[in-house]
Amino acid sequence: MRKKILSGVFALALLATAGLGVHKSMNGNADLNDLALANVEALAENEGGGGECRWATRETWQGWEAICISTGVGYNCTCGEVKP
Repeated sequence: MRKKILSGVFALALLATAGLGVHKSMNGNADLNDLALANVEALAENEGGGGECRWATRETWQGWEAICISTGVGYNCTCGEVKP
């Protein structure tokens, strides 16, 4: 009888620990969502035309192409423009 009670208490403690872990995991995603939103906002910062972009080159599987990005060093251009 004592063995069954101890087994039940152990199972209940294990279940409570697992439930607490799941609860903390679900509430921990708020920080990740805030971080993801901050990253999206940072990436979209120059999308509205407020930033200055310049031509840069990059190698693709088809060869070289020119792309207009904020870290480029060439002439001014429209951000996101690509020339093969």
